[in-house]
Amino acid sequence: MNRKRPTSQRVYRDLSPQQRQRLEVARGEAESSKEEILVEGRIRKQAWDAMRREVAQAIATLKAERERLGLSLADVESRSGLKPSAISRLENDPQANPTLLTLQRYAAALKMTLATTVEPV
Repeated sequence: MNRKRPTSQRVYRDLSPQQRQRLEVARGEAESSKEEILVEGRIRKQAWDAMRREVAQAIATLKAERERLGLSLADVESRSGLKPSAISRLENDPQANPTLLTLQRYAAALKMTLATTVEPV
């Protein structure tokens, strides 16, 4: 019987002297750039976290408006084409990562508009 190896196992192979040398050079370059890489990662994480907060606030605003208008998820579906399950997931999942188009469709269904800005920090 021919069994497949699990894909999670590491595969080890012999490297040629040239491949080994290239690997060591790459490791050295990565090590020398480590602090720069970490700083860049922290900057990107801060930007990502700020964006996530803004998206969460937009979703909370849309949900509050939907509830204020007394609209059900099915009502929003008929106005936007978004499935009720998608809207519910969007409103309740703290890790929701909607596209701009999804937020625009949801906002339009509530007679709102989604505004995005680009500003210097």
